[in-house]
Amino acid sequence: MSGERISMVDGQGRLVPHMTALAAIAALVFQAESTNGEVGPPPVVAVPVTAPSILETIAEKHGGVILRTKANSQAIMAAAAGENVVLAGDGDGGLIFPRFHASFDGMFAVAKLLELLATVGTSLGAAVSGLPRYYQSSTSVTCAWEIKGRVMRMLNENYRGQRGKHIDGIRIELGEEWVLVLPDADRPIFHIVAEARSEQAAKSLAEKYALVVNGLQR
Repeated sequence: MSGERISMVDGQGRLVPHMTALAAIAALVFQAESTNGEVGPPPVVAVPVTAPSILETIAEKHGGVILRTKANSQAIMAAAAGENVVLAGDGDGGLIFPRFHASFDGMFAVAKLLELLATVGTSLGAAVSGLPRYYQSSTSVTCAWEIKGRVMRMLNENYRGQRGKHIDGIRIELGEEWVLVLPDADRPIFHIVAEARSEQAAKSLAEKYALVVNGLQR
């Protein structure tokens, strides 16, 4: 183990999903920044494009900003070095607090989490339970290397009118729901990530677009 990533367990002994933990820590950071008494530009938290939309809701509530990046460690680290960034997380247990240093550090992340909980006056369980609800589902689809580019071009053309902001992969906006089709950089697969209004809806959405990607390979 490199010590770069951490896992979190709440006071009831429940493992906190990594994306949920990232959202909770972002909320704690924004709250701590708002109470430090300093006047300046809004604090920025960098998260991957795969992170749930509640991050923007949290940032708006506390006067912060969410910066979306590509879904890889290099992009997260590059964003962490940006102006006014106070936290960057990959949604997989990796956290960066740039005021200390702009790279993943599990030991410092644990110490910083304890400091944030003390500053805000709460517990990890309470921070998690205070988050807005969100529902995400993900799956993957195998795809030969030689046709991945063609599938991406067809997706781009077929969903041109629903394309979200281009950051990484192809994000399809569906009102309050969205789907991200993300080609894996190292393996012959596509990752499908969906966010919807319920757990079942998110699962159905991910499965639907997995079938779409499969169909475009024929």
